Amino acid sequence: MNERLTKDLTIKEVSEAIRALPKGKAPGHDGVPMEFFHEFVSEVVPTLFHAFVAMLSVSLTLAHVNKGMITLIPKLGYQARLNN
Repeated sequence: MNERLTKDLTIKEVSEAIRALPKGKAPGHDGVPMEFFHEFVSEVVPTLFHAFVAMLSVSLTLAHVNKGMITLIPKLGYQARLNN
């Protein structure tokens, strides 16, 4: 398991990770919906790959990368119900 976790990142892994992202979800902290990444996977993979490699090479982890934002989006119906 350690060997798998410590091996070098590949472009194929980045591409597969993007393709595995769920569609129809609210955008992340950057405001970019997953559908954008699915539609332009071949264009964004090289840039993301190089950014990830650069971050890993200097052990850089940005605080906002590990942060999430929860936004309640009301659906039709009775708005006072939390399960709505």
